[in-house]
Amino acid sequence: MSLLTKIHLANLRRQGGDGNRLKRAMELAGVTQQEVAKALDMSQSYISDVACQRYQTVTVSIAHRFAQYFGVAIEDLFPMQGGKRG
Repeated sequence: MSLLTKIHLANLRRQGGDGNRLKRAMELAGVTQQEVAKALDMSQSYISDVACQRYQTVTVSIAHRFAQYFGVAIEDLFPMQGGKRG
């Protein structure tokens, strides 16, 4: 089951700018950092750091866990930018 509807996903994909789309995905899904942290067995502070783009990159493993949680492709949350995954 996906937390994001097709409409949410289209909205997420339209988001411009640099960096990841994790914060927007959480807003669209109506979940908190704490809920995501608990579901993924991560700290809330780490979720906050990723959502606020305090890290330039995340590992493929972590990106995959986020993508599975939201029911989307990794590229939907972490789009390619300048030839590098953001």
